[in-house]
Amino acid sequence: MEFVAPAIGGVETSDGKRIEADQQIDGGPSVLYDAVVLLASAAGASKLAREPAARTSSPDAYAHYKSSATPETRRRCSDATGVSELRDGGFIELGGNGSAEGFLSACRQLRFWEREAAA
Repeated sequence: MEFVAPAIGGVETSDGKRIEADQQIDGGPSVLYDAVVLLASAAGASKLAREPAARTSSPDAYAHYKSSATPETRRRCSDATGVSELRDGGFIELGGNGSAEGFLSACRQLRFWEREAAA
């Protein structure tokens, strides 16, 4: 697991803690990973929407049938990344009871091939 952020220095969490990044988003594209989780506040999603690398990372993960997740609303993820249809079983909205386990289970498949059939 690696933490990818807009800047290599990482980000500050809502409770003031600093999370260092393993990769900068334009140097750690989603093609390097088997799954993607977008963790962004409303302000963070707004900033990501202006980052060209972020606007291609999630759509690329989606196009490559990778499991994706976000703890926020699908709308926020969509606005930040340009992926408008996040409605299949390969996309997990985190936050509900058991949602993290559901995402980890989806990740074990390595790809969500059903997305290809729906295209």
